[in-house]
Amino acid sequence: IDRQGQASALTLGPLSPLARVRVPVSTGKLRLSNAGDFPLYYSWAEQGFERNPPQQALNQGLEILHEVVDAKGTVLTEAKLGDEVFVRVRVRSLNQAQVNNVALVDVLPGGLEPVLAATGDADGGEAPDAPLWQRRLGGRGSWRVDYADVREDRVVFYGTVGKELLELTYKVRATNVGEFVVPAAYGEAMYDRRIFARSAGAKFKVVPAN
Repeated sequence: IDRQGQASALTLGPLSPLARVRVPVSTGKLRLSNAGDFPLYYSWAEQGFERNPPQQALNQGLEILHEVVDAKGTVLTEAKLGDEVFVRVRVRSLNQAQVNNVALVDVLPGGLEPVLAATGDADGGEAPDAPLWQRRLGGRGSWRVDYADVREDRVVFYGTVGKELLELTYKVRATNVGEFVVPAAYGEAMYDRRIFARSAGAKFKVVPAN
């Protein structure tokens, strides 16, 4: 059913092993019906990006603050090409004393990428017995995450969150000149999806070094 209330049937694909169908972008509502004798099960998948970065944070049992800062902790909105700055992520529980198994996805803007060390001990001073991801990423702070999945354009943190504001910072490098959208950091309790949060979006500029 489109946004004007006009309904039209969608033709399902072959059962191999599940019937699939693409829903038009103009869809406002989706109506499912079953004329057969067997139960109908369905799954809905959606992907893409918001046209405009969210101006306000969204807190549902969690709170996430996301900023780009310098070595002194001053919030930055601009860096020069080749500069190394820091991403600071802060998170806390708003209601429960402790939220277990939180996954926090921190997508970097197009002009920044993580600074990864070969062993981690050359830059950051992490202990040799620290986890490999920590030695490579050099993440520091009060949030002792269980694991971090370091990718080219994002870092996904997994850990427990309490009511105390926890902080984690890691180093990134400005690699492309331009004005970029800073995606909102998003986190949720993996086994209780009623608990989630999203930071406010922002913009970040990378200018030529000279």
